[in-house]
Amino acid sequence: MKRLLWVLAWIGVAVWSLFAWGAYGLLDFFGGVAARNADIVTGHPETVEWLSWALMALRGLGLGAIVFVWALVSLLILAVPAVLGLFLGGARRQHHGGGWHGSPIDPRSSAPPFPPASGQPPIRRIERH
Repeated sequence: MKRLLWVLAWIGVAVWSLFAWGAYGLLDFFGGVAARNADIVTGHPETVEWLSWALMALRGLGLGAIVFVWALVSLLILAVPAVLGLFLGGARRQHHGGGWHGSPIDPRSSAPPFPPASGQPPIRRIERH
């Protein structure tokens, strides 16, 4: 169930990204056209220069806003399966290393797991009281 939520969320982010990319391209194109053709509005050179600058500034702010909104909505889309995954919970799978299931060594046993090599003193245990 969690995997399905994540797959759907990533599909949602992909669709949202395509939409945002289209909006970014349209604003970039039409903002550039409007700024380049500011002389159609008036023939006064200073006004044309100011209007062109203002349209380019608006275009830049709009493009930045599109990127910000895209990132925010993408994070919100991806937060849905993360939050639902916390509520759904469920048992976590335990990873077993390989296919061998030997008996685990009990650290509380009194006998050491392997006999000491010849010539070495036995390992002494430090016990806490």
